[in-house]
Amino acid sequence: MELSVSYALVDSCLAVAFLQMSRRHWFPVPLFFMHAFLVAYHFYGIAVGSDIFWIALFLNRIFEVALAYIVVCALYRIYVRHTRNVIND
Repeated sequence: MELSVSYALVDSCLAVAFLQMSRRHWFPVPLFFMHAFLVAYHFYGIAVGSDIFWIALFLNRIFEVALAYIVVCALYRIYVRHTRNVIND
């Protein structure tokens, strides 16, 4: 249970940080919603008393989705910058 509380606290802080960043750009908006969902998931895990295996499994999959999103956004930015340089040259 203490682990879920600490994860909820960390995800709450990350959600607030992504909320602040999303006021200027669209990139962090999905990350904000993901961490807001994770806060609700942690409180659900506390209320129901989920096993640490299922919590870790779910968090691992969400982390992989977040990394995939960041990689795709980075590749998109590289593509856009490359096409701008090709058009301007």
